[in-house]
Amino acid sequence: MAWASEARAQVALQLSIDPPQPVAGEPFHIIYGVSMQGGAGVVVQPLAMPEGLDVLSRPDPPTVPSGMMMGGGMFMFRSSVTYVVRARRPGRYVVRNAMARSSEGRVLAQLAPLAINVGRSSGNAPQVAPDPGFNNPFPGFFDPVEPPPEPALPTGPDVPPDGTLTGAQASPTGFLRAVVDVAEPYVGQQVIYRAFIYVPANEAGCEPMREATLDGFWSEVLMEPRQVCAQRWIPQRVGSWTMTAGMVRRLALFPTHAGRLEIGPLRMGVEYIEGDGFFGRRRREELSTPAIVIEAREPPMEGRPPGYVPGTIGPLSISASIDRPEVPVGETATLTVRAQGNGYLGSVTLPAPRGVEGLRVLPGSSRSSVDRNAEPLRGDVVNEYRVVADRPGSFTLPTLTVPWFDPSTGRYQSSQVVLPVIVATGAARPAEEADDPQDPSVALEGLQRDVSLTHSTSFFTTPLRVWGTLSVVPGAVLLAGLGYGLRRWSRARRVVKAETAKNDPRSLLAQADAALAAGDAAGALGLGARALDRAERGAKASDEALTQRARAAREAGDGLRFAGAAVDRDAVATALRELRAVVEAMEAGS
Repeated sequence: MAWASEARAQVALQLSIDPPQPVAGEPFHIIYGVSMQGGAGVVVQPLAMPEGLDVLSRPDPPTVPSGMMMGGGMFMFRSSVTYVVRARRPGRYVVRNAMARSSEGRVLAQLAPLAINVGRSSGNAPQVAPDPGFNNPFPGFFDPVEPPPEPALPTGPDVPPDGTLTGAQASPTGFLRAVVDVAEPYVGQQVIYRAFIYVPANEAGCEPMREATLDGFWSEVLMEPRQVCAQRWIPQRVGSWTMTAGMVRRLALFPTHAGRLEIGPLRMGVEYIEGDGFFGRRRREELSTPAIVIEAREPPMEGRPPGYVPGTIGPLSISASIDRPEVPVGETATLTVRAQGNGYLGSVTLPAPRGVEGLRVLPGSSRSSVDRNAEPLRGDVVNEYRVVADRPGSFTLPTLTVPWFDPSTGRYQSSQVVLPVIVATGAARPAEEADDPQDPSVALEGLQRDVSLTHSTSFFTTPLRVWGTLSVVPGAVLLAGLGYGLRRWSRARRVVKAETAKNDPRSLLAQADAALAAGDAAGALGLGARALDRAERGAKASDEALTQRARAAREAGDGLRFAGAAVDRDAVATALRELRAVVEAMEAGS
């Protein structure tokens, strides 16, 4: 309960160090406390640390309640914080700005600067005693609690990297940062893209607005996007700001061609509590990462072995098997060749086995997969071939050799596999019989036996016949040209009408339904988004409500499309129905 009458606060500050004689390179404590009786609206100022004294903990001053508590002027409130600091070198350090002000800015209490003499380390780390607290006139009440030991900060590639703050435009209200682990990869080499969010709070909630565009990359999602920003938050110092950071995106990228490739900006809306959790206020920011440019390199031409396919990254292992080593002549056996290597092997072409005399090798099916749990990612491609023997015997196929490139050494290597021996049994297939030359259906007609002996006469006996005949050729050419031009014009009109119909919003929505029925959820969502874009261009005018509805439908579709293979088919169907409703509303309004 708060007293109705105004009371003046009595404030006292305490400042001490532990141990009294710290040494350079070892952490020690600076205890900063405040005690207050009566009054309200007291703000304790943060300490000003000198150069060379590193703060290893959060540099927040002690806090006091914003209103008077039960008991009025008889109530004594105490609070303290412990700074964990470390001196870089021996010397004398002066800590300043121990001060408490009223809400109007009037100084209520102030301490003289605290001088700390830091000695040299003797090799044995001093034991840091717990916070002694204050002289408490009420034992058992308001005793300061010994601060817990500082937790060790996590390490690893998923922790925000230290050093120069690249890939971000820093701001004290929060920012997004994007980094890659390889700046100049080879074609097909794995690049890990990570995005971190920095906020001046312990945690935050996120709303994806636009995912990063990937021009010239094949990608694999390693961290499924979630509405919560990060699974863990890590304290970070950005200049003089105290922030926490968490990873929100992790992708494996593989350049598909050499050159200057760009990763577009990632945009997110972030919401967090500014200040403490009880008296703070909610704040929302829209954050974006800058674009990242990567220079992808083609593997060197020097030493490149014949048959190398760009993008084949090693080490690569190959195995081969056959479903039945003994097969009758004319029947089919299945030869399976499996290759495992780094990256995505489904984007490269592995050489096919060559047949030998009497044994044919025909192409069959092919499938590929990726193991996301491996680091780097491991790709697996399985090619099946149909093997048919035309005669009995034992057949040995040539050894299969696949060259690959090792980015770590910059050299080419190759992997080989000995294909299994195939034994064909039975009789040889008969040669295919040629067509019977006496077949009546293909026999030639005999020569004409009765030949007329009447002498030939000239047709061009009059001028009219002569000029009439000469005019036939230009007329025929003119008519033929006119007919050809009309046919081309008609064909062009049909092509234009077909393209227009294909890009019509209703046609695009029909194509989206067909794609969803075929199991292509991402393709269906992409066609639905194109239909909405076409409808928006053709709409003469639309009200604000319809515009908001269209934006929500597009964002829902983009979010499902980013989810990849884990997307729910029913959710995709619901998103397409909403897109169709928005398109129909726009067409009705125009």
